[in-house]
Amino acid sequence: MLNNAYRYFAGSYFQLIPLTIIIQACIGSVAVYYMLQGIPDLWDMIQLLCCVAATTSYLGAILAQIHVRKVFHIFIFGMIINILLLTIQLAG
Repeated sequence: MLNNAYRYFAGSYFQLIPLTIIIQACIGSVAVYYMLQGIPDLWDMIQLLCCVAATTSYLGAILAQIHVRKVFHIFIFGMIINILLLTIQLAG
């Protein structure tokens, strides 16, 4: 399944860049919104660091024009991190 997604991503790379940036930024923004709802403690700040680092690394990978496969893996990794952090915030 991931292999098919990569083939689609690689085939439509330049068309998917704006879409994936918006998706990554929106999911990350919602996660940050829920992290900063109350008074943030150290755990919330660590989660915030992970969320911002995951989102920024994807944007940096695109700007650095690294290989499409690495960009795809960074996108998937960033989505997993952001969705996991969002789930933690919504559950807690």
